Amino acid sequence: MSEKEPDQAPGPPEDSAPRCPEHDLELKWFCSSERRLVCASCKGLGGPCREHHVRRAEERAEELRNKIVDQCEKLQLQSAGITKYMAEVLPRKNQNAATLASGAREIVIQRLGLVKNVCESEEQRLLEQVHTEEERAHQSILTQRSHWTEALQKLSTIRTNLVSMLTDLDDRSLVQSEREIFERY
Repeated sequence: MSEKEPDQAPGPPEDSAPRCPEHDLELKWFCSSERRLVCASCKGLGGPCREHHVRRAEERAEELRNKIVDQCEKLQLQSAGITKYMAEVLPRKNQNAATLASGAREIVIQRLGLVKNVCESEEQRLLEQVHTEEERAHQSILTQRSHWTEALQKLSTIRTNLVSMLTDLDDRSLVQSEREIFERY
């Protein structure tokens, strides 16, 4: 004759602990096959999860916490890469574009000085082309900066939400929210 496990004994229900609708026992186990919390009777002999892989909910919650921490670390690395790109590469690109535009302007001015009397309208057209190219390069840099800033903000928001879940959710809530967490992030 098998002994009942301590969590099978009926007792006063805890207000915060979810209970099995079938056995009215606390849901302290996680069934990997059905991906849900179950009670000791559900996993025991005659229970619907008796042949499934069942383990303590705390173990599953710890596994989920580790996954979330890993995800936060990946997001932190991505954020660091973007920050480095914005700090090192974009300023160089901006400086190079400005230098090239300045050099192009100087060349145009020198060449037009030779034929200025003959072609005043040509000078204006070429200067406008240089200005348009300079503006295009500048807009490209601004667009990249905006994109990467937005990406950093999104990563930060995701990381903040995940950390909040780690600190705010108890084991059962975390296990019950697993699908939502990983589909959302």
